[in-house]
Amino acid sequence: MYVCINCGAECSELFRRYCPSVLKILKCERCGLTADKYIEYDPVVVFVDLVLIEKPAYRHLLYNSNFKAYWKLGIILWLAESMRAWSSCSMSDTGSIALGANLVYDDTLQGRCNFYSLLIHTALAFAAFVLTVIATTELRWFAVGGRPFKYSLKDLTRALIVGGCGKLLGLLGIAWRHIASGPCYLLIQGYTVLCLLMAYSVVCKSGKGGSLIGLIAGFLLYGYICTSASTLHLVISNVTLT
Repeated sequence: MYVCINCGAECSELFRRYCPSVLKILKCERCGLTADKYIEYDPVVVFVDLVLIEKPAYRHLLYNSNFKAYWKLGIILWLAESMRAWSSCSMSDTGSIALGANLVYDDTLQGRCNFYSLLIHTALAFAAFVLTVIATTELRWFAVGGRPFKYSLKDLTRALIVGGCGKLLGLLGIAWRHIASGPCYLLIQGYTVLCLLMAYSVVCKSGKGGSLIGLIAGFLLYGYICTSASTLHLVISNVTLT
């Protein structure tokens, strides 16, 4: 089953093909609009609307498209965020050396900036975020006593992967030497939050307030894991220096 990209209603079919070169797009019985205009659009147009955080584009991608490589997208997102964190860590390491830090502290920084450790740390942070959002959403449905007609954990996981792709803009920071502590990364984080809110609202059929409630626990845990690692490395470095 498909969905109408305008109102989200369930549709049994989106188009009818009369011959290989003739395709008629059907209208939604609920809202009367074209069920999915993106069927005859170039994928570049869909991508642009996804960047512009258009809800119809998210509905098309998650429910009506043939895109299946979400796991590949998740791996790219994981590697990109790990690379951004590694670049930021390397820059802080270079700054410490330039300030004349001692060799023991430099060795600690080198351990903190180990790329493989950052890969594991980023994977744990992403997994904790996804699992927390899923658990919070399930508790929400249990309290409310009902679920959207097309809701599934698989679709929610896919939505979180698609919404999190705003973090790929962090790769531009590596190329342009704008590192995570600057205002550029704050803008990227804000954009990613908006993308996640939109993707979550599409799957869970909720407004902005309900989507924020479903995601806020995941945001808090993700931020805690990211900051706790830095704190742990700082404690370890202090113990080593002592």
